[in-house]
Amino acid sequence: LKHFQFRAFSPSRPNVPASLMPIRTTTSMVPHCDNKIIPHHAGVHTTGALGEILKKDELEKHATCKFILRPWQKRTFQLYETGLAYYTDKQDHQKFIPMASISELRLERTNRFEILVTWEDGSKSDQHRLRADSDEKTEEWFTAVKPLVYEARSSSLSE
Repeated sequence: LKHFQFRAFSPSRPNVPASLMPIRTTTSMVPHCDNKIIPHHAGVHTTGALGEILKKDELEKHATCKFILRPWQKRTFQLYETGLAYYTDKQDHQKFIPMASISELRLERTNRFEILVTWEDGSKSDQHRLRADSDEKTEEWFTAVKPLVYEARSSSLSE
């Protein structure tokens, strides 16, 4: 895949396809299966390239940095059959976690319910702790994600 850089849409650059208008930051672009160019990770959820949004809500993600004043950060999460996308309101931080890369998914209770998501990214493993504004919503998210993870695992094992 050939990567190239693209700057945000501007009316002064009319040769930029309208489908790329939602992208607000410089991002890496990759070819998609039907010869469209789509943003890779950053903004990929804005183009519809991932399919139908199964669930969307604001969740809190526990910061991975230990030196932050507020460890719980609000993010908008979108659940797709193929993965989990999340981003900030300003869309200055965006990430996509493919379902097939999730190696562990647990629902744990400290003082509130939290979803622990562990995934493999190349040779390293990463983990997020997620929670909604209520235990009920957190359980709903866990219940929605769990079968998709198992389906992705069984598909990757059969290939």
